Amino acid sequence: MTGNEHKFDGAVLNKDKVRMPGTVPYAAAEPGRPCVVVMGGSFNPPTIAHLRLMLAAVEAVGAQKGIFVPSNDAYVRKKMKRQHLERETIPEQLRLEMLEVMCGEDSRLTAEPCEYGRDERAKTYETMETIQEKYPHALIYFVAGGDKLKVMSRWHRKEEFLEKFRILVVKREDSSPEAIIDKISFLNQHRDAFALLKEPVGLEGISSSKVRDLLRRGDEKGKTLVHPGVWKLLLEDGRLETGITSFRGDYHFLSNFYESPLEYEGLRYQNAEAAFQAQKCTDDGEKAEFCSLAANKAKRLGRQVKLREDWEEVKTGLMLQIVRAKFAQNPELADELLRTGDRKLIEGNTWHDVFWGMDLNTGQGENHLGRILMQVREEMREEKAGEKRQEK
Repeated sequence: MTGNEHKFDGAVLNKDKVRMPGTVPYAAAEPGRPCVVVMGGSFNPPTIAHLRLMLAAVEAVGAQKGIFVPSNDAYVRKKMKRQHLERETIPEQLRLEMLEVMCGEDSRLTAEPCEYGRDERAKTYETMETIQEKYPHALIYFVAGGDKLKVMSRWHRKEEFLEKFRILVVKREDSSPEAIIDKISFLNQHRDAFALLKEPVGLEGISSSKVRDLLRRGDEKGKTLVHPGVWKLLLEDGRLETGITSFRGDYHFLSNFYESPLEYEGLRYQNAEAAFQAQKCTDDGEKAEFCSLAANKAKRLGRQVKLREDWEEVKTGLMLQIVRAKFAQNPELADELLRTGDRKLIEGNTWHDVFWGMDLNTGQGENHLGRILMQVREEMREEKAGEKRQEK
């Protein structure tokens, strides 16, 4: 290895040129001309994948500056709304603050909110022009995923973009951006504008959506996917759901499927689910058929019976009564419920039940069962407090 080269991620890269595998030629840097790398995105929130990829890009081209450009609120909210996750949009000022904290890892990194204050998504060309004005003598590289290549022919002022700037295409293990450039004539005509950057090892599965999913579930594993400073800001903003979001494992007793015999309106059931499903019937004989059933079988039978006409009006009230009976008749479960303290109880699920619980995939749901459990917990707490007052 000569003194003019350095090793990066398993490939030898020349400081004067970005060496690229495959058939795409080098996107040559101009000797003596400074380089700037730009990475745009929602950064909702920024992750360690963003940080490591940016550092990899800066090292690969020998850039003096790596600039994160966060999208404005209007664009991010629109994007999140399409996924029914608008409430998980992190405000643009907080996203900027997170990026600034993350940039503290390396003096070459900075964040530039040049797209803020616009009603719609800024055009990439205008964004790059803004950066060029700030660094007039620099050759600017724009970091893009391989998927962007397929739509690049529809970009605003695409010809000028590729004549003036360089595209640093992220090459993943299972991707072939070279083949896309060869196949699409417009890209092939401007192949000198492209360079390939091998994705750093270990970034698989790290994404902003994964972090949001973990936050939604109250899972602190999310802190392993972001910079410590970013995690601190997420916690301060209340983004980590601190409630109980799964009625499994240690909290299976909260589920109606938990085997806890109870008596309701003269009939004894093996679990709360069977008691609840039985109330869909008006005939006592039909209700009795549920008494010996396990929860899953009771739910299956409940789908087959003829619903009482007022079911939609009465089902929530019936659930409240049955949950009350479950904990009143099983003191050990009542103690467990009280031990949950003031934690929010959320019947999180992946089967899209947005009435009784919350869909963990979208964060949407009315969570009626969780709310009933919290109501019963509060009633039990008040009852115990009343008993203590009487003892005094």
